[in-house]
This record gives sequence, structure tokens and C-alpha cells, in this order.
Amino acid sequence: MKKLILFGASNFGDEIVQLFRDINKASHTPQWDIIGFLDDNLEVIGKVRNGIPVLGSKEWITKNDISEIYFVCVIGNPKIKAKVVNYLKSNGAKFASGVHPSVIISETSTIGEGTVITAGNILTTNIKVGNHIIINLACTVGHYSIIGDYSTINPGINISGDVILGEGVLLGTNATILEKMKVGDYSIIGAGAVVTKEIPPNVTAVGIPAKIIKQN
Repeated sequence: MKKLILFGASNFGDEIVQLFRDINKASHTPQWDIIGFLDDNLEVIGKVRNGIPVLGSKEWITKNDISEIYFVCVIGNPKIKAKVVNYLKSNGAKFASGVHPSVIISETSTIGEGTVITAGNILTTNIKVGNHIIINLACTVGHYSIIGDYSTINPGINISGDVILGEGVLLGTNATILEKMKVGDYSIIGAGAVVTKEIPPNVTAVGIPAKIIKQN
């Protein structure tokens, strides 16, 4: 089995532990040995979550041999996630991806490193899912859509065909992105919003239809 460490000892991190356990259950031979969490919150270091110990902060990787260990960053905030991933990369980390066995995805779609796709998602044809992306429960992604690195897709989101999400986009629960729309880098779409026109980078948009309420 491959050794795996999750960065982010959180409630969502517990869900990703279960994701990899489900992958193991669905495999003829278990693939992943989850050896621990890392987290920069000193209050959680040394604790155990769902049977998985919190080994230390990110500096743990500079004091241990990580040549045979894979990492996944399970932090939802795209900007923080990008910083953590870049730190891990700079110290020689390699990354795992995890797709829940219940996910429906075509053979013409691609998934980058460090990306996790949880249960109940449907991704149709010719979709490009980038690196270090979280796609949470029960989302749909339509044909030829592109999801940029470090993005976080919260539960129940519908992304129509030919959509382009830039780097670090954060979509709130139950948002809808209509066909051929584009959301710029590091923009936030509020929960339940409906994107009917292009959203520029670094803004927050909410409502039906989605309207920009602030610069990020």
C-alpha cells in the first residue's frame, strides 16, 4: 500500500479519510495506508481523528523521510490551499488523487494531481479537472468544462457544459453555473447563486442572477 498524509485535520479531512477508506474497500487490494494528518493549528497536534493521528505541522516534512509518502491538501480555502501545496512542493512532496467509487466520470475526462472527488458526483465528457481541487458531494459537471487548479466545489453544485473556472475559484453550496460561462481566478460564488454572465477575477458574486458585491 502507498502511504498517505492529509494536510488539514478538520471535519472535512475526516470525510477524505473515509473517501480513501472507501477506495480501499472497492479495490481487490487496498491501495492506501493513511498514516496521519498534518496541520498548522498547534491545538490539534497529537490528537487522533477517526483513528488517524495528527503528526505535526507542515515542518514535519522537513524532519522526516517523505520519499515514500503521498500527500493531499484538504483545505477548502483556495488561497491557503495554494500556499500549503507550494510549501509541500518546495520540500519535495508528491501528491495523490482520490475519486470515490460512486463517481461517474467518462474516460475522456482528466483529473490532476492532489485532487479529490467525493461521493455522488457526475462528470460527463471531455472535462479537464486541474490539480489540488476539491469536488464535494453530489455535484454535476458538464461536457468540455475546465476547472482550474486549487478550486473548491462545494456540495450540490451544477456546472453546465463548456464552463471555464479559473484558478482558485470557490463555489458555494448549490450554486449553478450556466453553459459557456467563465468565472475568473480566485473569485467566490455564493451559496445558491446562479451565474448567468461572466464573472471577473477576485470578486464575490451572490444571488439569482449572480451579482458582484465586493472585490476580494
